[in-house]
Amino acid sequence: MNWGENIFLKISFVCRCNTLLIFRCMKSLLLILPFLLIGVVQGNGQITGLWRSTDHIDDSEKSIVRIYESNGKIFGKIEKLLPAATITHCTGCEGELKNKPLTGMVIMTNLTKKNNAATGGKILDPATGKFYSCDIELVSPDKLKVTGYVGFSWMGKEMIWNRDK
Repeated sequence: MNWGENIFLKISFVCRCNTLLIFRCMKSLLLILPFLLIGVVQGNGQITGLWRSTDHIDDSEKSIVRIYESNGKIFGKIEKLLPAATITHCTGCEGELKNKPLTGMVIMTNLTKKNNAATGGKILDPATGKFYSCDIELVSPDKLKVTGYVGFSWMGKEMIWNRDK
């Protein structure tokens, strides 16, 4: 075997090894790609939209709330009361909200958006008329964690709202 044949055999061996390596990498990529795409789709969820609010006591769905962005802040307004709603007006509220109908009332105010969450705002409990600090976080494309609290969020009450479809 001469010098030229030896080089040719080495090059063909290296090429075959590289080809096998490329195919293995492509196979691994094809197996991983669906999971990467699922992560991208979930990451693209929006906190804005229509959500079915739940009662913090019995988890029943009480209303449909539109969460929207205005002037860089996040707000929530009651669009519609559901059959489980036991009150229709804010009798416990004070000031300009006292005895106003809940439909059309802004109950979530001035949250600062951060990726798939919003923090540092206020939420109204229509049953008592009291405002609480509020944070919200998108936990999946169709589930929103809403936390109302006094003082520290870890001491607050968490509710899961479902996206209205």
